[in-house]
Amino acid sequence: MLTLNRREILSKLGDWFIKLLETLSNEKIIVTIVLLISFLIALLLRLAPMRWGIYLNEFDPFYEYYLAEQIIKHSKNSILDGIAWWFSWWFDSKTKDTLFWAPIGRDVRATSQPGAAIFSSTIYWILSSIGFKVDLYTVHAFLPPIGASLAVFAIYLLGKEVRGIEVGLLSAILLSVCEAFLSRTNFGAKHEGLAIPFMILFFYLFLRSYRAKSKALAFLAGISMGFVVLSWGAYLYPWNLVALSALIWLIYKPSDYKMAETFIISNLIAQLFIAITPRFGPRTAFLSAYSIVPMTANIASLVVLLGRKAPLPRVSLRTAVTYLLVITGVGLAVLWYLGLLQSFSGRVLAVIIPVWRVTGVTTVAEHAVPSWASFFSDYSSSMIFAILGGLLALRDARRDFKHMFISLFLFTSLYFAGSMVRLTLLLSPAVALLSAYAFVELTTGIIEVLIRKPSKYKLLRRQEVSKDAMALVLIVIFLLMGVSIVNAKVALISHTPPLILTSSVSSTYNFNYDYRFSDWLSALEWIKENVPENTIIATWWDYGYWISVNTRRNTTCDNATIYRKQIQKVAEAFLSSEDRAIEIFKELGASYVVIFEPFQYLTYAGTKIYYPGYQGDFSKSAQMAVWIHRNPRNYITSAIIESGGQRLPIYVPANTTEALNSTLYRMMFTKTQDRQLFVFEPLLGQRLPFYNGPTYTFKPLEHFRLVYASEPNEWVLIFKIIYD
Repeated sequence: MLTLNRREILSKLGDWFIKLLETLSNEKIIVTIVLLISFLIALLLRLAPMRWGIYLNEFDPFYEYYLAEQIIKHSKNSILDGIAWWFSWWFDSKTKDTLFWAPIGRDVRATSQPGAAIFSSTIYWILSSIGFKVDLYTVHAFLPPIGASLAVFAIYLLGKEVRGIEVGLLSAILLSVCEAFLSRTNFGAKHEGLAIPFMILFFYLFLRSYRAKSKALAFLAGISMGFVVLSWGAYLYPWNLVALSALIWLIYKPSDYKMAETFIISNLIAQLFIAITPRFGPRTAFLSAYSIVPMTANIASLVVLLGRKAPLPRVSLRTAVTYLLVITGVGLAVLWYLGLLQSFSGRVLAVIIPVWRVTGVTTVAEHAVPSWASFFSDYSSSMIFAILGGLLALRDARRDFKHMFISLFLFTSLYFAGSMVRLTLLLSPAVALLSAYAFVELTTGIIEVLIRKPSKYKLLRRQEVSKDAMALVLIVIFLLMGVSIVNAKVALISHTPPLILTSSVSSTYNFNYDYRFSDWLSALEWIKENVPENTIIATWWDYGYWISVNTRRNTTCDNATIYRKQIQKVAEAFLSSEDRAIEIFKELGASYVVIFEPFQYLTYAGTKIYYPGYQGDFSKSAQMAVWIHRNPRNYITSAIIESGGQRLPIYVPANTTEALNSTLYRMMFTKTQDRQLFVFEPLLGQRLPFYNGPTYTFKPLEHFRLVYASEPNEWVLIFKIIYD
């Protein structure tokens, strides 16, 4: 047998390595590897909360899981039966489910979007049919992270369509590690994990169909937009963005027949989805304030297409389109003003006009106006690149539709995200796309300059710049972009436990969470084991989905906030005397009341002294007062705790008749086995020496009996109502 010497072995290894590099240098292989890595990074970041167990996160996913159960329940022969049941609402009797908003009940099909439920129930049915033993809860928890991770492929296609493979790949990388996108699409999250990928795919298919003059792609674009409609209330944004872009383009270039054709095909399919969805219906699709821009764009497209067949005499097509659009827009606005068109909701008005906010909007934390600091925290340096990318795209907007579209995409989503903090999610794909676009534009130009022969170049005002300076600029650009990609905060946020495990108390960056805040789990288990079925439980709306879905006991209000008057009734009961509270709870048919307060404490002379936290019903009582048009200052005031030379500001009940008679506060400050002394209570007739604030004691409850205090912290209190 011949043996190879060391030199021959090294030679063969070198040849093999060179062949490997040649293989890997293939463009398709590079694209595949980068996309797979981006997908895996996005998926692993989103699956990290699994270390705490299989739990749905936040609140809405529990309701969407319940909807998936209802679809499975009505799937007698196949999953198509369950889906058909949902859309047969138009022909069925309009029954209400009293598990929610008892005793009124909620028509779940008429007030909900079924997208996430349809997808999870369909996947569960398919897996069960082929023999996999899975449960619907687990399937529903996995759906958002997998769907959101697939968005990297959609953004790659969109970026490639806009400027090429480089923009597509960098967009995919940036979106995979985007903090704003990750925070709302992690394990067990809600419908945005499906809606965002379909929205990006809709944009890509629309641009691609316009460029390729493909009716089939326009049809697919409409289908993709239809899935956004089924999944997400913010479908209004992509629907109107594409319509606005097409409308502006047709005014500028009224002879662009392929734009008119592409838009009208995709938009009519999208409107069909809106029309058949029970929550929206034909009126929203065709006769609402939301449809003004799409319907105007429809008319403009028809005029352009008809003008191609029979050119208008004496009047240019642009003039005809412009006049017609003005007349149509004014006519629709008049109809809206007269009330013949469905008007905007308060939430949508708050997005369009940030200073116009009704009570139901201002009392929700995720509807707050974000700060620029939060923008930078979410997007880091990529926000700077994105704004530059938007300006660069705007430069070519008049001659290229895709550049006009992406610039509108960035600046409109930036405006809306600046109106409401929850819409930073909507801005995420725009920032990824436009920051990648700016980066490629800048670096490509600099690299082209560097490979030329001259050692110096004339820039603005004919100043000469050396190659070394240009190279330094290139390095700085790479370093700035790297900050957005290599971000330790993203990895930390991905390990945040689900809210139901932490009782909504912030546990971000806690890799060693030991379930010490899991009070809601014990409270829900107690309700399920001890409260009779069909019992109505009164609670503030934040916890409605948790109680209703996990215990199958009826609640008076929940996170949908669809019945303002019932929310106001509960708020009035909580902030009124016991006699008034009893009247309201009797009217609602409630037998139990559940409240939540994550108390904090300090130790004095070996005794724990408790004071209210910041994420429970005490801080929310200020918003309860706003709901019923009362002054929050009559209920909450500030105080100071001095400890170790430090001054800790806290909030305590005000020393007013309203606060001291409040049923909620008397429940909240009921003595429990472990919680015997509150910071505002006098000790031996004297104010606590470290406390600077009002002092008082609350009278014991007469019509409510504490039947359970949650473990391990006694944060969730369950009261039995004692009627005369």
